[in-house]
Amino acid sequence: MTLTRTADRPVESSNMPLEPLLKIEEVARILGRTHWTIRHDIKAGKLRSVRLGRRVMIEPSEIRRLIQEGRK
Repeated sequence: MTLTRTADRPVESSNMPLEPLLKIEEVARILGRTHWTIRHDIKAGKLRSVRLGRRVMIEPSEIRRLIQEGRK
C-alpha cells in the first residue's frame, strides 16, 4: 500500500477493494446505540466520518478502531 498526498490529505492507493461506507443508522445498529449518539460521537471527535455531499458516512475500519479502543 502506498500513500499519496492530494490537497494536503493522504490518500491510500492499493489493489485491495474498498469496503463500502456505512450509514449512521447502520453504525448505530452495529454498536447498539442510537443514531443521535453516533452523531454526538462524530461531533465530539470520538468517531471519524466522511461527508459525501449531505451524507455522513463511516468507514468500517473506524468501527473496528472504536471497538479496539474499548477493549483497552
